[in-house]
Amino acid sequence: MTKKIQIFFLILFLSGCGYEPILTSKKYDFKFNDIFLEGNADINKIIQNDLIDKSTSNSKKNYDLNLFSEKFKEIVSSNEKGDVTVYRMKIFIKYVLKDNEKTILGNEIKKQITYNNINDKFELLEYEKNIIKTLSESISSEIVVSITTLNSDL
Repeated sequence: MTKKIQIFFLILFLSGCGYEPILTSKKYDFKFNDIFLEGNADINKIIQNDLIDKSTSNSKKNYDLNLFSEKFKEIVSSNEKGDVTVYRMKIFIKYVLKDNEKTILGNEIKKQITYNNINDKFELLEYEKNIIKTLSESISSEIVVSITTLNSDL
């Protein structure tokens, strides 16, 4: 009985501690005047939407962002019949952050993941869309972190 009471109080304590994941629902004190996108449209759309969601619309810090994205999919391994067994997807992002036409930050981000082939091509396509979404959101978070770090240094 005492064990159940301890577990109850532990759950009650942890649920009331105010835990909130970082970078998920927080709005940051900057906004983008313009976001110029080149490259892969799917990746650009995900990153743009994520960046806009995290920025504050009435901020005094306004930036322009130039973003170039590329996606590469390559075969890593095949079986003896020549059928693909393992793929690697790489996403490359190059971005430049400008404030009043002056470049204040430029960076490149590379993400990659290796995954097994799936016989069902529809399922493989959906899995690859999920990979692109996850990697793009991770890249977006890195961009936000670099901007907030820059703002704290200024």
